[in-house]
Amino acid sequence: MHGNHTRLAQHDHTITQRDTPLVTGTANDENGEGSMTRGTAPTRGVLRSRNRLIGVLAISCAALALSACSDGSSDKGGAKPSTSATPTKSVTPSTSSDPNEPTKKEVLAVYNHFRQEQARAYAMGTVDGTKVQRYATAEAFGTVKVDLMSLKKAGNVGKGAPVTHAGVEDVTVNLAAKIPKAKIKDCLDVSNWTVVNRKTGKALPSPKGQLKRYVNDVSLEKWGKQWLVLTDTAQSRAC
Repeated sequence: MHGNHTRLAQHDHTITQRDTPLVTGTANDENGEGSMTRGTAPTRGVLRSRNRLIGVLAISCAALALSACSDGSSDKGGAKPSTSATPTKSVTPSTSSDPNEPTKKEVLAVYNHFRQEQARAYAMGTVDGTKVQRYATAEAFGTVKVDLMSLKKAGNVGKGAPVTHAGVEDVTVNLAAKIPKAKIKDCLDVSNWTVVNRKTGKALPSPKGQLKRYVNDVSLEKWGKQWLVLTDTAQSRAC
């Protein structure tokens, strides 16, 4: 689940809380046990995509964005699935003079929806029936699909959801570019995003040294009227 960081949550429930990284699963044994850790690139996502599930996924340390590896290097994206949504960050009246604040809030909303739909996809074992592709494309979407294939092959699914801690102050935008761009530096918390065996419902153990909260870098572009997540990269740094 994010490449080393990759994805799990309920649709249309904003996930932001100031302070939190995704998932990559690692296939550990013949029983398909592994954990979610996130990194960089299609195999990044600390559920590796990452940006890949939390602690226990059957994806390598570079496939999910749920949890980050602790080796100091970045990762490259019968049980009843859980799709519980992550807490919503409280909104207070803004007194900011930043003219780009409305755009930054729009970018954050897309990012939060992506995380929710990613978590849902990991819990269901498929992007079908989710809106992942409405909020992500390119590498980010590809990482989610790679993570899902890894989960399916190992007979696992995701459970729970990641919690984001990115706020408006963590977003930068470049609206002067031919294609408007945005970047988010998040602190992703994947403590409650785990990988379980689909048949038994047994949670897979987290890899030794796995980060539960890590720095996660996200890039977006505005295509037409819609912002889309392009990359979702978990860093091997706690936050």
